[in-house]
Amino acid sequence: MAATRESIGEILTSSEFDDSDKWVVKWQFRALGEFETSLCEAIKRADEHNLARLRLGFPMQVEGFKRWAYGNLGERLRAAGLDI
Repeated sequence: MAATRESIGEILTSSEFDDSDKWVVKWQFRALGEFETSLCEAIKRADEHNLARLRLGFPMQVEGFKRWAYGNLGERLRAAGLDI
C-alpha cells in the first residue's frame, strides 16, 4: 500500500506521535525544507560525538533520527497504517 496524503496527514495530526516522530515522517516523504533536509544529512553522517553536539542545537530532530534508526518508530508507523 503506497503512502497517501491522507495517511500521512493522519499521522501528522495524531496525538499518538510526538513532534520528533512527525519530523521523521516529513523527512521520509521529502516534506522538509532545504535547511532541514541538509540537517538530516548531517545527522545521518555524524559520529556519536558530533551527533551529541548536533543534539544540543536540534534535540527534537536528533531524537527522531535515533527513534527511526535505532528504535521502533518504523514499526509504530507501519502499525498505524503508514507504508514506510
